[in-house]
Amino acid sequence: MAAAILAGSRASDRDARQAGTEPSPIAVDAFHIVRTARIRRRSAPRLDHRGDSLDACLCRPDDGEQTTSPQCVGGFDTVTLRFGAYQYQHLDLDTLHERWQEAERLGFDVLWNCDTVVEPDRPRHVMHDGPTTLTLMAATTSRIRVGTLVSSLYFRQPVTLAKATMTLDHLSAGRVELGLGVGDPSAGGPVAGVDWSPSEQVARFGEFVELVDLLLRHEVTSYDGVYYRCAEAEVIPAPVQRPRPPITIAAHGPKMLSIAARFADSWSSWGGYGVQTEADFHRVTAERCHRFDDLVVRHGRDPEAIRHSLVCFPPLTPWESPDYFTDMVGTFVAAGIDEFVLYWPNTWRPDASHERHSFETIATEVIPKLREA
Repeated sequence: MAAAILAGSRASDRDARQAGTEPSPIAVDAFHIVRTARIRRRSAPRLDHRGDSLDACLCRPDDGEQTTSPQCVGGFDTVTLRFGAYQYQHLDLDTLHERWQEAERLGFDVLWNCDTVVEPDRPRHVMHDGPTTLTLMAATTSRIRVGTLVSSLYFRQPVTLAKATMTLDHLSAGRVELGLGVGDPSAGGPVAGVDWSPSEQVARFGEFVELVDLLLRHEVTSYDGVYYRCAEAEVIPAPVQRPRPPITIAAHGPKMLSIAARFADSWSSWGGYGVQTEADFHRVTAERCHRFDDLVVRHGRDPEAIRHSLVCFPPLTPWESPDYFTDMVGTFVAAGIDEFVLYWPNTWRPDASHERHSFETIATEVIPKLREA
């Protein structure tokens, strides 16, 4: 499906440009846009949804010394532009290991895998377990932050997920990020016996997020919800990152956006399967950013304290060229985005041989300049 979307989108954009009607949005000065956005965000006080400061968050390294760090809750400095590498665990483990180390070597900020029991885009294909490979990601890297985008409501339970997250935070010396979402139905929900209605999924998810948040903040938690309950559940020791590791919530619809607005340190979106052109991708992303920010304010929080993350799914082609990448970043930063999650080159265009060369150039030359802008 992704390949068809991509082919159609590129043709549609090209035709639109030739006709002079609906060109893909292009940033006039991407570096100026990035600089302006960073200056605007610097002035914002940064608090999480419980009022805890994000500017003086505590980390406890292995030596036990207490330090302040922007890499604590919500796990990162929201002023800094971030770039993440997104690698499904659908390859052999040796190849995955090489890619994880390459992502760290190239300086990506975060390394993400996914949570699914099937390969969502390729039937009868290799797909290793998400939590197990996340542990390997943490164990075989030393600097890059690691997480699953997203840990799915279909397959996970709050108490065990919180315990696993705490353990990984210690294993990684405070580098873990927790992504939460209902999950794509193509990721294997029905295979796992999940047949909840959309309304029940959202209701469950609201409790799921609230309980995980509580579990990671407290050594002992009791909770009595409609769908999830626990009695004196323990998460001991506490995570390295305090008051807890950062939570990214994936959301598009109004009810899911409201949950993200209430709890998230980072909000993630990805366009959508129905998005056919780059112009449409930009439009729906900008509209969602506005809706999300309005909901954040209604919940008494500051939108500038929450990272706005974008998964660069087709029809976007980030590895097309360094110029394309720079314009794409500038365009979406202007819409409110400050994190770009990037699939490995040739994921969606296996025959685009130039993507690998562009990938190296963008990672080593373009991204550092965008960070410095």
